[in-house]
Amino acid sequence: MSIGDVRWSVPLTARTRTLLSWLPATILVIIIGAVVAGSFAMQASWWAEDEPEASADQKASDGGSMLTDAGFDYVNVEGILRVRIGDGSLPAAELGMAADEVKEAEFRRPVRALIAAGDEVHAVEDVVTVRAVTRSGALAAVTIGIDAAGSWRGSVDGLRARAEEFGWDATEFDGLDDRLAAFNTEGSGETFTVEIGPGRDAQTAVTATLTFFRQGGGTTTSLTFAPPAP
Repeated sequence: MSIGDVRWSVPLTARTRTLLSWLPATILVIIIGAVVAGSFAMQASWWAEDEPEASADQKASDGGSMLTDAGFDYVNVEGILRVRIGDGSLPAAELGMAADEVKEAEFRRPVRALIAAGDEVHAVEDVVTVRAVTRSGALAAVTIGIDAAGSWRGSVDGLRARAEEFGWDATEFDGLDDRLAAFNTEGSGETFTVEIGPGRDAQTAVTATLTFFRQGGGTTTSLTFAPPAP
């Protein structure tokens, strides 16, 4: 018989029909069993707990966030990033980082960042990214990115409102609108970036970075916290 003569319809015996009639039910039982097993596994997992307890590789000895994948996983669940910078900050090794390393993460949802410096705590809402830098075994800088791209005016006004808190001179905001207007009319490229700071706070040096996107007109904001200059 040639390939073209293969018969795709094969007569079935009564016993074969009986066996085949059980197949759909058997497959369904297997699928349901797998779903139930997965459901029980999820219910028993750390992710399903309302207030999961952090493990040793997720929370540092001072109660701050470990700057590791495991630590950021806990931030995703709890919704709070805690970092101490400058005086009193833990060594890089105790934060899960190498002596000279850059660690970046993007959170699954906007979280709240609490950045401690000396006896101050700076709270920043709607944080979606973090970038930690260590040098010579110490935490040198932490940069947090704010969710979504707002308007230029809203971003500038939001930073101006915190100028005193971050030690920025009010004059640093002078002329920003004129510089942006010049970029829109005469500048090249797709983005316009400006930095404010670092501030002259005795506890920490805070630098804001504003990036305006020509296409769409959105503006992103990030804040970098570092130990004050000696």
